[in-house]
Amino acid sequence: MKALLGAAAMVLALASVASAGQVTDRTERWDLSVTTRYTLEHDFDGAGGTSLHLDDDLGWGFSFGYNMNERFNLGMLMSWRSISYSADFIDATDASNVGHYGGWLDTGTFALMGQFNLLPTTFTPYVNGGIGWTLVDTNIVADYTVGCWWDPWWGYVCDDFTSTYGTDAASFLVGAGIRIEPNETVFIQFGYERAMLDIDNADSFDMFRVDLGFTN
Repeated sequence: MKALLGAAAMVLALASVASAGQVTDRTERWDLSVTTRYTLEHDFDGAGGTSLHLDDDLGWGFSFGYNMNERFNLGMLMSWRSISYSADFIDATDASNVGHYGGWLDTGTFALMGQFNLLPTTFTPYVNGGIGWTLVDTNIVADYTVGCWWDPWWGYVCDDFTSTYGTDAASFLVGAGIRIEPNETVFIQFGYERAMLDIDNADSFDMFRVDLGFTN
């Protein structure tokens, strides 16, 4: 919450600076951008005294959106990342027996995003929000099977299949930042976002993003 309030204060402070920017011409034009998404490290508490630590990580994505007018943009965001983690698990019969393991966690998010630019200028603070769906794969093996079949090209074929523990859930984003337009076709955005997942024991986490984009 402190980080979110700090971002809001930053936006208000920048609003006075942005008022000196030139009037822009975003209306009825499309934005397309590549985005980096730096997620801060975070700790989660699980059932029975278990815990999970996620390292900080740099993720990637891309987005596109339509400027309905100089202030409001509606679009889509697609992002992904691989995060290193460590976990503590508890023996069900002996709570003093604590085990440790680590690995890589893969995530992907598809979200509908809305952005409101506070000013119709080439330098403006913004606030944004989104709702989407996030896929999580722990890369921990859940099942291993071998199957055989007849193939029209290769004849009788046998192969193995591995499934992993994972889940998917609704996700929500709120954030704020600044947008800079050096010219009519290029823009850069710097922002902070708080992401929330509808998964048990997984509360919100913070991230910073940098977007490099083009307006057409």
